[in-house]
Amino acid sequence: MDNNTIVPFVPGPGDSTIAGRYRVLRALGQGGMGTVWLAHDELLQREVAIKEVQLPPSLTQAERAEACQRTMREAMAAAQLRHPGILKVHDVLQVNGLPWIVMELLRGRDLKDAVAQDGPWPPERTAELGLRVLDALSAAHAQGIQHRDVKPANVFLTDDGRVVLTDFGIARLEDQATITESGLLIGSPGFIAPERLRGERGGPESDLWSLAATLYATVEGTAPYVGTSPMAVLRDALTLPPRPPQRAGHLGPVLMAMLAREPYQRPGAQAAAQLLQRVARGEAALAPVPAKSGGGKVALLAAGGLAALLAVVGGVVWLQSRSPSVPPQTAPRSTAVVTPSATPSATPTPSPAESARFTSPVDFCATLTARQLKTLVPKAAPAGKPTDNGCSWTAQGNGLSVVPKRVDDDDPWNAGVEAALEEFANKLNANGSETKITWQWSDIGMTKRITQRRPPATELSGVGDEAFRYEYLNSDGRIEYASVVFRLSNMVVGVDYVNVAMIGDNARIRDTVRDAARQIAEAMNRQE
Repeated sequence: MDNNTIVPFVPGPGDSTIAGRYRVLRALGQGGMGTVWLAHDELLQREVAIKEVQLPPSLTQAERAEACQRTMREAMAAAQLRHPGILKVHDVLQVNGLPWIVMELLRGRDLKDAVAQDGPWPPERTAELGLRVLDALSAAHAQGIQHRDVKPANVFLTDDGRVVLTDFGIARLEDQATITESGLLIGSPGFIAPERLRGERGGPESDLWSLAATLYATVEGTAPYVGTSPMAVLRDALTLPPRPPQRAGHLGPVLMAMLAREPYQRPGAQAAAQLLQRVARGEAALAPVPAKSGGGKVALLAAGGLAALLAVVGGVVWLQSRSPSVPPQTAPRSTAVVTPSATPSATPTPSPAESARFTSPVDFCATLTARQLKTLVPKAAPAGKPTDNGCSWTAQGNGLSVVPKRVDDDDPWNAGVEAALEEFANKLNANGSETKITWQWSDIGMTKRITQRRPPATELSGVGDEAFRYEYLNSDGRIEYASVVFRLSNMVVGVDYVNVAMIGDNARIRDTVRDAARQIAEAMNRQE
């Protein structure tokens, strides 16, 4: 067993203990980045919730160790927070190389479930909720801690009337590095501020943007950005204003102001609280001057309409309307930074509730016909070489490889659609910015390690349910190595292609790897 394999904790019949103190009773469900267990604190004689944090399996041993230590530091920082609207952290442990966070046990339901079960909330009630969450965020920000994943699923409504912000386990202190350095984007599509999508550190203003998106989902029933794929949501959040709310009444202009694309255009926490207070009282709201544009002056906002014109000192900010006809969609837990292409995929992303289509191994060596292989790798043996649950066809200077990307530990056939959505998004994020890559492919005679430039990935249409492409360039801009990663239901598949005879014809190499990926995806559909 390698050091990257995650061994999940499986409690016995009520007798398994952690650190000799916490007796695990049963699983409560999946939370952000891990499983939450019900346990009994044998020392203090009370029930607690314990989160077993699952680190991404794609991390190296060094990255896992660093991510574990960072998660524990962040949880310990969250434990310092004392606020009725912030989930209490009682203890932080490390078990089998994984972080475990001991928290207070809450009884009730989260905001996501509440809206799904009861329908959208009235504007006044939503504004009241926003004030309570904003107060909790302000307390954390005063201690230099950002949340970074404010969304309806992380706002808990207790049976005794508390509104509690949960999942500070991925928060960070201001002076600590972000987990995105490992290629992972923290947050959920539709609720991540644009500056964080651009790879910037973000700040308290970013959490307030996410709060506004959460309130938008509460009053409207859908997030401010929805689309047919995680990439579509990302692209819209980076380039378009949110869809003007239809049900928000006086709250609508406030949400549009808080959802401004640039942090300096948004109201600060104090101004946002004043606006939400007015809406909670049923009054028309005022639009504040952005925090960095001159203080507390305000201008009256129209309460309705499909577009809001914000009058501010020093200029006017137009919030353009967008068609509200995009169907709502449950989004995966994470998304990625990507350079949008001119032809985004039109294939809808399935709901995470959809059943997984691939539950037994795919014979990837049978996904291409001899005729297809003759075009792709003319001198390779048609049978292919099984490798890493996939297959490769190689000859001197020419090779094609297809490998399922790890989704559910070492067994890609056990993954659900939601896990595949998240894996695809993280793979996309890992390839979302330009970098240098060192590679070699001994089976095609390229035994010397080569360092080349890899531009950002680009979206690719017509391959599986969603796909992106990236390539490695030599010093004069010619493609040496091209790859496509696509998702088909619960499978994420990578296709790599090299043909030294084509070097210099970038368009042909791109078309060839795209065609190979498309043919493999079509064959997978037939094998199902």
